[in-house]
Amino acid sequence: MRQSESQPNFVLITGASSGIGMACALYLDQLGYRVFAACRASDGQALQAAASSMLTPICIDVTEEQSIAKARDIVAHEVGAAGLFSLINNAGLAYGAPLEFQPLDDLRRQLEVNLIGVVAVTQRFLPLLRQNRGRIVNISSISGRSAMPFMGAYCAPNSPWRPSATRCA
Repeated sequence: MRQSESQPNFVLITGASSGIGMACALYLDQLGYRVFAACRASDGQALQAAASSMLTPICIDVTEEQSIAKARDIVAHEVGAAGLFSLINNAGLAYGAPLEFQPLDDLRRQLEVNLIGVVAVTQRFLPLLRQNRGRIVNISSISGRSAMPFMGAYCAPNSPWRPSATRCA
């Protein structure tokens, strides 16, 4: 569905540095949405070069409350009373190893990004979503349904999003 150019809808996508997040950001940009593409610090320039002026890369570390708050302030200033049309939680990472040998720091980092980060970003941006009766899209892995060998730590934080997303209104 092509977006109206007179009144653009604003979308925030986390994990837009590469993969699905980048593809979503560029696609929505082509459709005319005003996209805030949340990237790691050094990744925004490449994304901006491939997009229109309607796409704005912003730096967010989903594990850092101050980073999320700063990004929320930037987005709030830009969207004003229109609010956010959609928040697409896509940021994630995967460390593969048997749990017996998985460094606990890697496990904690993975849970912080893939589970807690989704909640932290959603909580911070929820007021902007409410302004526009916006929608939340949580992108997770099929690994939440069935664990793969050596990927238990990756699969665990993907599991909660399937049932919770279908129950949220």
